[in-house]
Amino acid sequence: MHSLRQLEGSQMQGVARRSTLTVSGLVLGLSGLLTSTASASEGWRLEQPLDSTVNRIYYGVTATGANDAWTVGSTWTGSAEVPVAVRWDGTKWADTTPAPVTGTSARFTQVSASAPDNVWAAGDRTVEVGTRQVADPRRPRPARVAATGSSTLVQRWDGKTWTDIERPKPPAGMEGFTSDIAAFSPKSVWLVSYDYDFKTNKSVDHLEHWTGKAWEQVEIPQTGARPLRPSRVGGTGDDDLWVSASSVAADGKETPFLLHWNGAGWRQIEVPVPSDYRTGWLVNHVVPDGRGSAYVVGRVNEWNATGIPAFVTRWDGQKWSSLPSGPFDEINAAALDGSGKLWTAGWVPGDAHVLMSVWNGIEWRKDALPPEVAKTADGSSILGFAAVPGTPGVLTSGVGSSGGLESTWGVLASLDLP
Repeated sequence: MHSLRQLEGSQMQGVARRSTLTVSGLVLGLSGLLTSTASASEGWRLEQPLDSTVNRIYYGVTATGANDAWTVGSTWTGSAEVPVAVRWDGTKWADTTPAPVTGTSARFTQVSASAPDNVWAAGDRTVEVGTRQVADPRRPRPARVAATGSSTLVQRWDGKTWTDIERPKPPAGMEGFTSDIAAFSPKSVWLVSYDYDFKTNKSVDHLEHWTGKAWEQVEIPQTGARPLRPSRVGGTGDDDLWVSASSVAADGKETPFLLHWNGAGWRQIEVPVPSDYRTGWLVNHVVPDGRGSAYVVGRVNEWNATGIPAFVTRWDGQKWSSLPSGPFDEINAAALDGSGKLWTAGWVPGDAHVLMSVWNGIEWRKDALPPEVAKTADGSSILGFAAVPGTPGVLTSGVGSSGGLESTWGVLASLDLP
C-alpha cells in the first residue's frame, strides 16, 4: 500500500513523483493558512456508506452528466491490489468488472469519459520481469525468485464491458506508470505516462494519442538543450488541448510550462511562479476553464519541505492572472464544479483529515468532507474532483485511513447534486 501523501505524488513530475512505491505511515497535515475560515457549504454527502467501501482507495472520478459518473481505484485483497471501477447510472452506484489483468496486482489511478459508452481508466500493474537472486542461509547458493516491475494499464468501457487496450512495455530495466488521461472520443484519447529506472533515478516521459487503432507518440515543442517533460493533460477537445510540462536543469531546478494544442500547432507558454526557488517549481494540476483558458496549480519542487504555499494562476489565452496565495502548501486535487468554481484539496497543520477550498472570485473558502469520514478514519485524502455537467455540482473521490493504512475506506462524496 502507499502513504496518502504519496498517492498524489506518484502521478506528478519532479522529486515527489519518484517516491511512487515507498510505504510510510498515515499522512500528517500540511502547513499553510486558509485565507478565510468561513465554511463554503454544509451540503457535502457521502455517495456510498463507508462500511461498503472497506479496503478500497478511490483515485479518480469523472462524469458526463447527472445520470453517468464513475470513480476508479483499487481494493486490497489481503495479498494484492485489484482494480475497481464503480458506475453511477442515475439510480445507484454499482461495481463493474474490469477486463482481466495480467500480473500480480493492479490499480486504476485515472479516469476520463466523453460519453456513457466511452470511458477510459488508466493506472499500472505489477508483472514478472524475470528473476533475481536472494540470499538464503539454508541454501549453499542464492535462491532465484521472480522479479517484478510495473507497467502501464489502460482499459476502455464501451457501455457494456471493459476492454484492455494494449500498451507498449517499458524498456528493459525500467517500470511504467500513468500520470494522466483525457478522452474526447473513441478515436481520440491522450495519455501521459513515464518509464522510470529505480536504480539510476532516470525517467523517460511520454505524451501519446490513441487514434482508435494504435498509440502514437506526440512530440511537444522543446526549449533549450534539456527536453520538456509532460506531466498532465486535459482540455475541451482535440483542438483545445492543454499539457503541462517542465524543463529540468542539470542541477535539478525545474521550470514549468503550459502547452496548448489548437488542432494544427502547439503554443508554448512559461508559467509564472511566485518567487525564485533553488529547486524550482512544478505544475501538478491543469484545470481547463472553457475554450482557450485554464487554471494551473503548482508547488515548489521539493517534497513538502518548506511550507511555501502552492500557487494557482489562470491563463486566459493572452495573459496570466495569479490568484491570492492558496490555502495549502500542496494541492492534492483540483477541478471546476458544474457552475465553474475552482475547487482544491489539501491539509492544514495539526489535522490529518483533508480539507477542501473553493475560490468564489473574492477569497478562498474552506469546506470539509462529511463528518462520517472523521468519525470512521484517523485521516483522509482527496485524490480527485469532477464537475457533473448539467448541474452546479461536483464529485470528489479519495480515501480514509486508520492504523497507518492498515485499514482503508474508499471515499466518494458529492455537493449540489439533485
